[in-house]
Amino acid sequence: MLLEEFTPLLGRVFSADCEPKAAEISLVEAYPLRENAYANRPPFMLIFHSSPEVFLVEGVYVLRCANWGPDRIAIAPIMAPANGMPGQYYQAVFS
Repeated sequence: MLLEEFTPLLGRVFSADCEPKAAEISLVEAYPLRENAYANRPPFMLIFHSSPEVFLVEGVYVLRCANWGPDRIAIAPIMAPANGMPGQYYQAVFS
């Protein structure tokens, strides 16, 4: 996966497969990380947001968004930014 695959999806809602039903998370940020000489692709990070009622534990989820996916992505909960919207935030790091 490459950062360029996700930048057109900023602001879009992804469906995360989980039980008992799929959860909706929105892609709110997508940005490059510092280059690593050992990486086989340019590293990047994605930040997702969900409503306060949704809480996903750290793990690998099958995500889909419109014509993108399904694909497995590891996400982890993170602290909300100081000026962020109410709800939960998650990161996915591709290094």
